[in-house]
Amino acid sequence: MIAVIVVSVMAYETMREGFHLLKHPAEVKGIWINVSVLLLNILIDGTILFKVMKEISQEARVESRGAGIVTGAFKHVKRAAPPTRLVFYEDLVAVSGAILALIAVLVSYFSPFQLLDGIVTIMIGFLMVGVAFRVGYDNMVGLIGVAAPKEVEDRIAAAIFEHEAVIDIYKMRITQEGRYYHVESYLELKKGLPLSEADDIKFAIQDQLIADPDIADVTLGIIEDNGIQEWKGTGMPETQ
Repeated sequence: MIAVIVVSVMAYETMREGFHLLKHPAEVKGIWINVSVLLLNILIDGTILFKVMKEISQEARVESRGAGIVTGAFKHVKRAAPPTRLVFYEDLVAVSGAILALIAVLVSYFSPFQLLDGIVTIMIGFLMVGVAFRVGYDNMVGLIGVAAPKEVEDRIAAAIFEHEAVIDIYKMRITQEGRYYHVESYLELKKGLPLSEADDIKFAIQDQLIADPDIADVTLGIIEDNGIQEWKGTGMPETQ
């Protein structure tokens, strides 16, 4: 929340400066110094942004290469840790803002249109507002908890069905809080299993799932197979 407050204040000051530049356009001097600084900024923040995108792919457990790292980062950013998401959003605005500022400097210097500097400054301010809103929203969702993505549900279901005694998943609820998942499920086991063996299977599945670094806790219940296929998702072995 501190980051949200700081970014919001910075966004307000940026937009205020933008409106000031619209009323009193500044004369562009030392263009090559400005261009050099902005290019260096794009290079540094762009490098950091690319590394964060790769980190998002790792945290989301997605194999990405080349341009797929960029598209994968936007697609799976919700599955990354809150600090990783914050750095991603901030660097995304930093790179975008530097590119816009570079365009504004060049246009203002080589053309009589002097208002672009103020317009771009206001645009950067709105980008910062977007970051503040997104970070605040993600924090709120992290506290409340949301349903896990479909691919996470399928991955956990596949891990459960690795056990031959599991016939069906009667119910499963996976809640995401931050980057961690809470799993609650009822499993249908083969008929005729003694209670002690059924308990051993349940504990084995719990141990396997809780070993996943993204899963915070697992609560499982076991019932006897009712002969009705309840689980409609993927992850189920073809033989079942």
